[in-house]
Amino acid sequence: MKMKKMMIVALMAVAASTAFAGDSPALKTILKAKTYAEAKSLLDSTLGQLASPAEKAKAYNKLYTLALETVTKEQANMNENQVNAQMGKAAKVAVDSVAFYQAVYDAMEAAIECDKYDQMPNEKGKVAPKFHEAVAGVLYPHRGNLWNGGIFYLNRGDDANTYKYFAKCVDSYAEPLFAEQVAKTPDENIGQMAYYAALYAAQNKDNKGCAKFADVAAKDPKFAKEANNLKLAIEQEGLKTRQDSLNYVKELEGQFANDPSNDQLFGSLVNMYSGMKMNDEMNALFEKKLQSDPNNFVVWAVRGQNAMMDQKLDEAVEYFKKALSTQPDNAQILTYLGACQLDHASNLENRAAGKTGRVPKEAMDQIRPLYEEAKGYLDKAKQLDPNREKANWAYPLYRCHYQLYGGDDQRTKDAAKEAGVSE
Repeated sequence: MKMKKMMIVALMAVAASTAFAGDSPALKTILKAKTYAEAKSLLDSTLGQLASPAEKAKAYNKLYTLALETVTKEQANMNENQVNAQMGKAAKVAVDSVAFYQAVYDAMEAAIECDKYDQMPNEKGKVAPKFHEAVAGVLYPHRGNLWNGGIFYLNRGDDANTYKYFAKCVDSYAEPLFAEQVAKTPDENIGQMAYYAALYAAQNKDNKGCAKFADVAAKDPKFAKEANNLKLAIEQEGLKTRQDSLNYVKELEGQFANDPSNDQLFGSLVNMYSGMKMNDEMNALFEKKLQSDPNNFVVWAVRGQNAMMDQKLDEAVEYFKKALSTQPDNAQILTYLGACQLDHASNLENRAAGKTGRVPKEAMDQIRPLYEEAKGYLDKAKQLDPNREKANWAYPLYRCHYQLYGGDDQRTKDAAKEAGVSE
């Protein structure tokens, strides 16, 4: 009986020590920190020493509180400047915008971590959050400052920080910390924000982030088309094996079936069919497209290129002329068309010359207009794209001059110099 009584006393002592245990030494050190940097360094190095989720929540709340002090300080300076401006006062209080936006970012990260541990069950298996409501109520309005931070760095040409703040603004919207606020006052601009986050993810070569934010943006009808197109473009860059490409083609086909008027989807599908030599599928796609859009530029331009590569020059000329009827100022198509007519005329001239090497005047009179027609297309391409940024018209134009005027003509010499040809 005496032994049993001693055991009960011992158990009570253990229970009492557990119930009334104070903060661990690691937590006490963190809570004494005076600056965010100090507290973060301590927390990062001693996180594993914190005794429970409750201690970790308390530590991250300390981190959040220190970051919020900087936010509050800089926000007060901004507000004071606004009041002074409204009252016509010239005096301005110095505002550290970099520190302000970084503090908003830091407060958001710390608050999210705090809430993660705050929502975990305690030693009794119950969830009793201590910080959730107060932190969410204060911090949710600052989501807008994350977006402002992105704009701040966008204006500075800093793509990395622009993406950092845009991404955090969008990501934070889906955090459980703000579930109640989102339910009450949803952000009508989240689709647009997600689309720009996706764009800057792509700019920063974060393909996974781009796909994630594009999916969010696609839920907004105003940005769904652009977001899906961006996601597809990023996915195409990541293709490594033929099976990857086949899977991607299937995805494109499915999306195009649901959105046949989407020109970017159509172009992507054509590029994949072409690159994978899926000619039957591409021709079937073209025939279907022409039923609804007989003058589709992509169809005729691609058919022209394929015919040109196969040296079917008559077909190529026909197709390029149809493409040109839709986009008469397309320097690349003008160059292709001019080059095809040039080669066609040159082939006729070689056949007419035969073994003698001399072209009868009657034959040349019929061939010369083809050279002139080719030159007309190339002259226009030169006019539209003088720096050859889209089309390399210089060499075929030189050949036209040579055939029409001879090598001694000054026009031919000028064309040769432009094309980098030594006479």
